[in-house]
Amino acid sequence: MVYLIITIGFMLGLACIGIMISRGIKTSEDWMVAGKSLGIIPLTGTYFATLISAAGMVSHPGYYYLNGWPGWWNCAGTILTSFIACIWIARRLRRTGYNTYSEYIAGRFSEKLAIWASFLVVICSIVMLCAQVMGGVAILQTFVDWNKATCCIVLLLVFIAFTAIGGMKAVAWTDTICAFIIICGVWIMAVFFLGEVGGFTAMNEKIAAINPDFIKPFSVKIPPITALSWVVTWGFCNFGAPVFVVRFLTATTPEVAERTQGINAICLFFFYLPLIIIGLCGMIILPGIEAQDRVFLSLVTQKLHPIAGGIMFAAVVAAIISTADSILLLAAATFSNDVYAKFRKVSDQEQLKVSRIATVVIGVASVALSFFMEDAILFIQAKSVTLMGSAMAMLTIVGVMWKRANKAGAVACMVCGLAAACIWYALGEPYGVMAALPGIIVSLIALIVVSCITPPPSDKVIAKFFPESK
Repeated sequence: MVYLIITIGFMLGLACIGIMISRGIKTSEDWMVAGKSLGIIPLTGTYFATLISAAGMVSHPGYYYLNGWPGWWNCAGTILTSFIACIWIARRLRRTGYNTYSEYIAGRFSEKLAIWASFLVVICSIVMLCAQVMGGVAILQTFVDWNKATCCIVLLLVFIAFTAIGGMKAVAWTDTICAFIIICGVWIMAVFFLGEVGGFTAMNEKIAAINPDFIKPFSVKIPPITALSWVVTWGFCNFGAPVFVVRFLTATTPEVAERTQGINAICLFFFYLPLIIIGLCGMIILPGIEAQDRVFLSLVTQKLHPIAGGIMFAAVVAAIISTADSILLLAAATFSNDVYAKFRKVSDQEQLKVSRIATVVIGVASVALSFFMEDAILFIQAKSVTLMGSAMAMLTIVGVMWKRANKAGAVACMVCGLAAACIWYALGEPYGVMAALPGIIVSLIALIVVSCITPPPSDKVIAKFFPESK
């Protein structure tokens, strides 16, 4: 009952904030990109909270619990993403002035390619949202005696309410609140568990007694090639996941977009460090858990005071809501702006209405899919990001860095990268190499080779994306 009261109270508080902010939503641009009005604080908060997700809060501690310190490689890439974005990508994307990722693809390469990219974004977004639904169900069933269908309906209503009412601006500010709670929650839990096991040094000594591989940088299960695969999955494929990239487009200025990524890299480090400590301490405090997604929930319910546990569940709900509303917003905006509006002429208000309807339809689809998914939440999200990233990450990175990248190269990049990742999954990811690594390599080679043997982009495209070359 304590868990339920704290969690419901937290969600109601967020809902009230979202409703107040939603009063300023007048146009589709307000809804999609907050009228490009986000400063450093809300932009940092929404990017951070969206990256964390159910995978970060529910599934990552279990991964560290089962793999020890070598499991750290699965988050190194996420931190790398923000460093790369800060140094090279965020400023260049924001200065294009586009509202969606598909608009960027259309302007930089081809409108037809952008439509196909939009379909891929919507499909993979449904899979990513499915992972958030599964995380939410796991949380709800921890403290209420509801079946999965009931939990899904409740979660769907919450996700849709947070997204459809307030759009990007409401999402950004509620995400910022969630980010604060998430970081505070995981640090409180990590410090508590370190005290339980006798400190950092004692934790490592006890882990080494369980399995000496768990205190090494690599292990039999996570050799260097698998570690590299994790870094590529999150470090580069995230640039093909518009739910993250679109954050750059909402900044007030290109400089703000750039600075927030530097801040995010630091915030992510200070999030994942306590998270791995939680997983490692859990190995000592509560041994014998086999299901990856049950580790965090078991530690909270069995080892924390109910009030502290309620706060931690509120932090998890914060992570889930912040990612779910961002994914729903992205998918709905992509469908209305980059698919629906391309096939018929619509007014701004009609587009806003279609976006909100799409929010409901996509939410229902993700709930339906959750009944057929059996993987751990972490791997469901990794697969969806891998497929998008293999097809589109190089279009983002290379597209804003290299003038010679052209339409033909972009088509080859998408087709070959996506095909390579799918084939690698079909082969069962041999040699411990995750599909992101061959997907990214093949897409990069295809983009460079085909661009070099075909005509360069038009002067108009080069002038827009590379104004410094004039």
